[in-house]
Amino acid sequence: MAIDQTAAPAPATFTIQGRQVRLPVEVRDATAAVAFYLVPARAAQALIAATGLRAAQVLPGRTLCTIGTMVYRDGDLGPYHEVAITFFVREAGARSLPLVGGLVGVLRGSLGAYIHHLPVDAEFSRDAGCTIWGFPKFLAEIAVSEHGAEQTSTLWVDGQHVLSQTVRMGGGRSFSDRPQVSYAYRDGALHRTPSTMSARDVGARRGGARLELGTHPIAEELRRLGLPKGALFSTFAGKLTGAFYAPERLGHR
Repeated sequence: MAIDQTAAPAPATFTIQGRQVRLPVEVRDATAAVAFYLVPARAAQALIAATGLRAAQVLPGRTLCTIGTMVYRDGDLGPYHEVAITFFVREAGARSLPLVGGLVGVLRGSLGAYIHHLPVDAEFSRDAGCTIWGFPKFLAEIAVSEHGAEQTSTLWVDGQHVLSQTVRMGGGRSFSDRPQVSYAYRDGALHRTPSTMSARDVGARRGGARLELGTHPIAEELRRLGLPKGALFSTFAGKLTGAFYAPERLGHR
């Protein structure tokens, strides 16, 4: 079935657990530690096939899977942690860029990211994310610790270890108002959400991450992508701000 591009955007205000949430939802203080892994494009495509999106190849036969931990300290949804497992994608029918253009698109934030798993450790964030944007949020246990120049995040789901990832912190770069697009698939419908992000104390480096997988089915899914292995590169943002806008519901498939 073709995607319905004429669907109206979401309303500007939602009621979540008796509280009003007005769009755009603002993030005033957060950190982000993200590792980028090259994985087989065909295996990634099999995981996202139902969405109608296409895994974006950044090297022949390879796409990028990211595993990132966000620590939200101040924002409209309150304080919480989340771990995002995403793939870089294009919408069906979108013009494919040369392979080097795909990698540049990742670095510049011009490629969209499909959110495959998004565990969080706060009920309000879970309910808001699912209701407003169709994000695949679910409750989990997330621990984040710092040791010297490294940050380690550990994820458990239903008492089972999913993953532990260590990312090198630190950096002196910054960027402002960078537009981003994320996709989520829920109840048979694809949602496209625009956002903007600004950051300072940003570091980006080749490698810079270590990944350990546990026994949960999500860990087994990541193993089928060839993980764990060394990251292609990693990023850390010590101070992140941004805004999430109304999603477009692109229709049922």
